[in-house]
Amino acid sequence: MRTPSQHILFIATEYAAGMRPYADTIIHSLWQQGDHVLVVAKDDTVKHDFDGLPADSVTWVDYPASKLKKLAFRFRPSQLIRQIEELVTEQGLQLIYCLTGELVLAGSCRRLQRLVPLLYTIHDAVGHDSKFDGLVSWLKHHLLVAWPQSRLIAMTHYQVTNSKPQQQLVKERYPYHKVYYAPFPTLVTEAIASGDARVPELEGVAGGYILFFGNLQLYKGVHLLYEAYLSHPELQAHPLVIAGSGYIYFKRANDEPGVTFINRFIDDEELKDLFSRAAIVVYPYISATQSGVASIASYFGKPMVLSDLPFFKETCEGCAGVEFFPSGEIEGLADAIKRSLEAPTSSLDMYQRQYSPEALRETLNEVIARFR
Repeated sequence: MRTPSQHILFIATEYAAGMRPYADTIIHSLWQQGDHVLVVAKDDTVKHDFDGLPADSVTWVDYPASKLKKLAFRFRPSQLIRQIEELVTEQGLQLIYCLTGELVLAGSCRRLQRLVPLLYTIHDAVGHDSKFDGLVSWLKHHLLVAWPQSRLIAMTHYQVTNSKPQQQLVKERYPYHKVYYAPFPTLVTEAIASGDARVPELEGVAGGYILFFGNLQLYKGVHLLYEAYLSHPELQAHPLVIAGSGYIYFKRANDEPGVTFINRFIDDEELKDLFSRAAIVVYPYISATQSGVASIASYFGKPMVLSDLPFFKETCEGCAGVEFFPSGEIEGLADAIKRSLEAPTSSLDMYQRQYSPEALRETLNEVIARFR
């Protein structure tokens, strides 16, 4: 276990969407007096997330507003690097723990690693299958996400991941790296657990629907769920709700009875309403390195249909309330949805078993104790 004098600088520069609860859970689980948190915030609504910590132990950096300043921040975040160096030096911090991908640090990781050890969280060792809305969006993704992500994985010496297959993959690619495994933290925050906001788009939609929740991206296989639902009339006894922001990359039918798209960012306070009214939750991913989506569905005890990808099998196999189907197979997906609807079983036991805060804290403290 780490000693009381072993202080950490927690860094979260991509503090939005799923990365926000991910970082929030780990920081609150590991926090001890003398640690420091640095967060880049895109709006002020997140600035109460660490009210329980001493105010002088949290540094908020505002994400630039103008396009030119955003571009400069992405490629030359000089002020941010100076802030990190000053915090480490002045407060005697002994480890930098990067939690949310930290793409803006791609050009500075060598410099920071000369200061103190840097523990880098690998979320996606392999880029996701994606479909882009034209050349500009592809180029933007490549320059702002794919290139810095691959550089950071190649350049950082100490890494942690929440997927054992991903851990093995990185070890094979970079045998000189130290790659540690830790359980995936729950993405359920207090705002999610106790949220009382209603989802206005669900007004008039019958409860007991089939739910997909998440950003709309090709690798999440939303097109498979959409096609399975429309091509199997027996499923249409239940509405289908597809909730999440993003470019709808697949062609929609002229007639889509029973389907509701909520194509926007869903606030944490709305998730209790969204999940509580669902019959089952479906995650038809065609690729995944690691994900915490099952934590939200299982917290609310919802039966789940999951593709048989290694990460999902590793986390959820053998758990009550979970049906698997062969990834990419529409018929298999439809059959798994039918089985889940016909014999719904709560997945709450999986949440209690897989997302234990004590197991997360113990494992991460054992990893951190190595940096003495």
